[in-house]
Amino acid sequence: MIILVILLVVFGLSIQIVMINTHKRNILRKDYIALNVALYIDAFATMLFIFSIYFNGPTYLNLVLEYLIFISIGIFFLVIMRILKSKLKKRNMVVLLVSILGVGLVMIFGNQMEKSFTQFLLLVIMLTRLIIVDFRKFFASRYIKSTIYLLFITETVRFITEVFITSDLLYHTFTDIWVSGFSFVLGALSTVFILILNEQMSINKHLAKTLDYQSSATLLSQVFDQNPNVVLLTDMKSRIIYANKQTLELTGYEEHELIGKTPRIFKSGLTPKQTYVELEKTLRSGESWVGEFINKKKTGELFTENSKIITLKDVNGVPVFYLAIKIDVTVEKEYLKALEYRSNHDDLTGLLRRQVFIQRLEKNIAVRNDHSHYFILIDIDEFKYINDSFGHLAGDAILVEFSDVLKDVFSVKAHICRFGGDEFAIYLHDYEPEEVNGLIKKLANILENHPVTAISNDYRLKFSYGSTKIELPFDFSKVYEISDKKLYEHKASKNNLRR
Repeated sequence: MIILVILLVVFGLSIQIVMINTHKRNILRKDYIALNVALYIDAFATMLFIFSIYFNGPTYLNLVLEYLIFISIGIFFLVIMRILKSKLKKRNMVVLLVSILGVGLVMIFGNQMEKSFTQFLLLVIMLTRLIIVDFRKFFASRYIKSTIYLLFITETVRFITEVFITSDLLYHTFTDIWVSGFSFVLGALSTVFILILNEQMSINKHLAKTLDYQSSATLLSQVFDQNPNVVLLTDMKSRIIYANKQTLELTGYEEHELIGKTPRIFKSGLTPKQTYVELEKTLRSGESWVGEFINKKKTGELFTENSKIITLKDVNGVPVFYLAIKIDVTVEKEYLKALEYRSNHDDLTGLLRRQVFIQRLEKNIAVRNDHSHYFILIDIDEFKYINDSFGHLAGDAILVEFSDVLKDVFSVKAHICRFGGDEFAIYLHDYEPEEVNGLIKKLANILENHPVTAISNDYRLKFSYGSTKIELPFDFSKVYEISDKKLYEHKASKNNLRR
């Protein structure tokens, strides 16, 4: 018989140890410690009590061991009230102390009192524990309320069982050791209910209602699976433990190809290293990180994603997972890039717009004030004649051809702008005067050997220009005025020569 009872106690102890340690990260540290203290006091006292009864140990020892069991029940009571977020902390402690002292007095003086009076006192102690609980309190779901009822029913039955054992110890000869084993299994059942209740009470009260229809785990799985964004969950070593359907669809990987790998599998090498430095620094500080990655799919295709990475912590503040929620912004980035390009560049030629050109020129001069700087103003000779004679489509084609040649010639340490009509501006820095003149001659030579197909294979473009070395302090309007004057002097000299 004793072997079966011991096996029953070991079974109950195993259940509690496994359950408490499985839910360790969901339990506040102080509650975790309290549950373990109560469990081992209960197990130790119950085991010794069973052996003491079986081997006819002294009554006072049996009463002391029974008293320890009542203390463990009291600790369980405090944990339950904390989980229920009872605000009557002082009252809870008073009830606990009264219970422990009351049970202690019964153990000491019980055999000097009537059996019925002793039982009445023990039942009153039990009732004080129940009265303090507000069962009318609103709870978010029927599931939570049902768990609370089951927990208190189990605890009440166990308390009554221990009252029966105490009564027999005081007034009879207790020999039914299986009752003590049964009581311990009830304690194990209470522990299971406590842990379930703790998990339920941690859920947002507005979401807890769903517990009446499905488990929190099922709900979480559905939320992640149906999320339109990429959702990745990794352990603290950054190994992927979950990837939702959107992740698989976007990256082209199968689930088994990702699980156990790190997000480096998506790395393209194009994301700046500083991004990863900031990411690690932010996560180490326990904060959320928001940023952008340029990643690649299984096929090698690049994509840009906006990411928010959060460190998930247990109830004790210990980091346990990293959660990444990502949005594919490749299309948006390309659109914004195109929009930015169009706002900065001329629609026809692709050269810089005037205001952007001036801003870059001014910024570059401010940064590189130890360099030499040149401003060249150019326009196409006889462009009005070309437009009037061959049409605006031919004129546009010539502007594009001329712009392409300018890009080829002035491709290093230069900014080129279509200032308006057939007028172009070029800014050069870190050049010597003879190098600037060399580039202008190179432009003339290329145009001289470049037929204008929009008009005739025999037609060649010519241009006039005005070049100015920029002196500091810098005033763009003055530099432009000087270059414009030189351009028209150059154009006039060519006209006089022709005449």
